[in-house]
Amino acid sequence: MARGMLPPMLARAALLVVMIAIAGGLAARRAGLLTRLVRLGRPVDRSGEVPARVAREGTQVLAQRKLFQRPLPGLMHALIFWGFLVLLTTIVEVAGQLIDPAFELPLIGNTAWLGLVQDLFAAGVLVGIAIALAIRLGQRPERFVGSHRREAYRILGLIFWIVLTLFLARGARIALGYAPDWWWTPVSTSASYLFTWMSEGWQRTFMWLFLWLHMALILGFLVYIGYSKHLHIATSAINVYLANTKPRGTLTPLRIDLEAAGGDDVHLGAATVTDLTRKELLDLYACTECGRCQGACPAWNTGKPLSPKLLVMNLRDHLFEQGPAILEARATGGEADPVPLVPEVVDEEVLWACTTCGACMQECPVDIEHVDTIVDMRRNLVMAESRFPAEAGALLRNLETAGNPWGMPQAQRAEWAEGLDVRVVGEGERAPEYLYWVGCAGSFDDRAKAISRSVVTLLQRARVSFAILGPRELCTGDPARRIGNEYLFQTLAEQNVQTLNGAGATTVIANCPHCFNTLRNEYPDYGGDFEVIHHSQLFARLVDEGRLKPTGSVPATIAYHDPCYLGRHNGVYREPRRALEAVPGVETVEMPRHAERAMCCGAGGARMWMEERIGKRINEERADEAASTGADTVGVACPYCLIMLDDGAKARGVDTQVLDLAQVLARSIEGSPPA
Repeated sequence: MARGMLPPMLARAALLVVMIAIAGGLAARRAGLLTRLVRLGRPVDRSGEVPARVAREGTQVLAQRKLFQRPLPGLMHALIFWGFLVLLTTIVEVAGQLIDPAFELPLIGNTAWLGLVQDLFAAGVLVGIAIALAIRLGQRPERFVGSHRREAYRILGLIFWIVLTLFLARGARIALGYAPDWWWTPVSTSASYLFTWMSEGWQRTFMWLFLWLHMALILGFLVYIGYSKHLHIATSAINVYLANTKPRGTLTPLRIDLEAAGGDDVHLGAATVTDLTRKELLDLYACTECGRCQGACPAWNTGKPLSPKLLVMNLRDHLFEQGPAILEARATGGEADPVPLVPEVVDEEVLWACTTCGACMQECPVDIEHVDTIVDMRRNLVMAESRFPAEAGALLRNLETAGNPWGMPQAQRAEWAEGLDVRVVGEGERAPEYLYWVGCAGSFDDRAKAISRSVVTLLQRARVSFAILGPRELCTGDPARRIGNEYLFQTLAEQNVQTLNGAGATTVIANCPHCFNTLRNEYPDYGGDFEVIHHSQLFARLVDEGRLKPTGSVPATIAYHDPCYLGRHNGVYREPRRALEAVPGVETVEMPRHAERAMCCGAGGARMWMEERIGKRINEERADEAASTGADTVGVACPYCLIMLDDGAKARGVDTQVLDLAQVLARSIEGSPPA
């Protein structure tokens, strides 16, 4: 050996170390910038409930549960994801083999089962790539509109070459005798036949070529993902872990000191990118651009400008454009010129089109919280800038002055109950076993009043001890919070909690899912700790216990519509159906979109009080879908849904009646002896 020359093994090790150092340094530099950009956002505590978060990592990240909601795309992604998990072992092997071609993993290397697993999963990655290309080039789903398609093909090509060079390197090693010619490594063994006819010198040349090329591709991929849409490879597991563990209908509170409100230090929603929370900024990294959120969005699917996917992509582009300038300015003790998110990045119509139905969050495989981001931007528009649709002004004025969206006098809140012998809990009195929270719709809307009267009929028939608050019941504040007026919501919430606690309420019945969600999930933040049940849950239980006996036949074919705030937001699907199926004469059918994938009626997110001027009306779309089932009745478990779907059916000229499950049960039970 000539003086100054390194032994080949040492030279290869040095080269490998240099390559890893360069790639690791570049990747670390990018990761550092990405971390600093996320830390521009407001802190949010997502540290609790560790067992639930770890369990979610197992089901959603490792088992790919959400992706398998769509079998073929789910299989495609799982094959690639699981393949790369297994191929982590081959990366270690290749790194060792670049130094010593005979290297095997300690303890588990040179075993039949490991070679078989590696071969099968690497081949699975190639199958996954083929499925991905078939979907993109053959099916061409509409949900991919707006995605970075060229980058997707670039990533798929890079993954293909990584797997191909792996098989070729393994084949050359088998031909050289470094690995046994086993039948249980069928792909690698097949690849070895490309080299068996060559001389040993050429076999060795190709082995080194493909080993080094494979490692270069792996390190290049490591650096590239930090700049690509596949950043989700590194961030999605973190995003899933940090996702909210509370029911989906629970918004992150924005606590406002009501006495100090109006001061300079009060945070009023998201005006600029630094006003978003750190989780909302991490969401931007985690987006896979799969378009599942867009495909499920009722606004997008009825011609509105809101695409949850494009919203996230636009915010991400803005963060990458504006974030470094903000960091640079802060490093020198200054501040970059703030860029308003609305309308510079997000159009106002995009925000107001959202019904907060949560369909986007239900579909998202990486737990992006689109609704929280939208509501945060709404909060700034409403509270800081007083910008909102003109008709929504009446809603907010009515809530402020009358305590309900209809603007009706509170003294009339219990008039619907005249003649029903319903007890009203007065000031200083204690509530009985159950407190029936009627809600504003059930108190003031003529169609929804029929639900309230049916609920009372059923409670009395089952001998349930209950009372109502009457004029002392205010709106829960759900429409105020969803439209973005957190100050007004907090005011109403604190007044209602004080009333409920003063009445000694322990169990609250709500027939409105919006009230149910707010009382159950959001009032605990304001001291409202009581059990809250939906009327469908109570009635299903009373039927099971024999305290309610639906004996009268109600001939009807009912297509049940899942309310967003009962189903997707709180997981109540089976009880309403059980209650309806207990009625003689009732036949239930399902709409094409039902349960977790049910379409919104269009009322959520305070859309109930806003005009729908763009595209097809959401309630008419849902009415058409209900009519397509051939059902003569649409069953609901929400007064908003009843109003919206009844209007939709009339607008479309559909001969379908809309009934709450309480009305159906009451029709069957009226006239039968009490329990």
